[in-house]
Amino acid sequence: MEWYTSAVRSALAATFGTAARLRRGRPFHPSGLIFDAHLRLHGAPNRWGAAFLDQRISLRGVARLSRSIGVPAPLPDILGLAFRWQDDDATADLLLATTGRTTLGRRLLRPTTQWTGLYTSLFPYQADGRRLLLGALLHTPTPLPAALDAVAQAVESGPLLLELLVAAPSGPWQLFGQVELSGPPIGDADMRFNPLRHPIPDLRPAGWLNEVRDAAYVAAQRVPDPVDKSLTC
Repeated sequence: MEWYTSAVRSALAATFGTAARLRRGRPFHPSGLIFDAHLRLHGAPNRWGAAFLDQRISLRGVARLSRSIGVPAPLPDILGLAFRWQDDDATADLLLATTGRTTLGRRLLRPTTQWTGLYTSLFPYQADGRRLLLGALLHTPTPLPAALDAVAQAVESGPLLLELLVAAPSGPWQLFGQVELSGPPIGDADMRFNPLRHPIPDLRPAGWLNEVRDAAYVAAQRVPDPVDKSLTC
């Protein structure tokens, strides 16, 4: 199994590295906006064995909303939601993307035409020997079209609110906190997210797919974004 894992890692690194060079930057999620993020955690109803999920915590960081393939709106795209914050002097990253809502669907990426909806970690985490998925639900009074200018205008009118969710891979979602996104957008072309290099304390990415996907992140992130992308990260 070790040789197979090594072969897959090498193949992913080569594929994502080539894609990044061809696109002269990020192979996926090339366009996005960064906002200030205030995470207010109150703890899930059931304990999971990780402070991030169990305790009352207030964290300040940033969030990036992005389109995965980069096709122009209003065409559907897989949407990304990335968080970064400091926890005990360590950087923590959380990457989420639009998926379905069923037990199977939450493990499958889903293109959509609006920011409003469910985002999940897709890949499992492990806390205190238990596997889990993380998610976020973006609420707006009316559906918010998945265009970058639309989300920028929405934040100008007031903060966007998201619910933070946790669930066993086939269990119901539990609310453990909220996130408030506020503007104006922050431009930082050098910011790259990697939940494997910047893990959440007490939450370990679990499973074989997590073992191999780090190679894809590292290879893709060796290629810098064009200098003039002032509002992407």
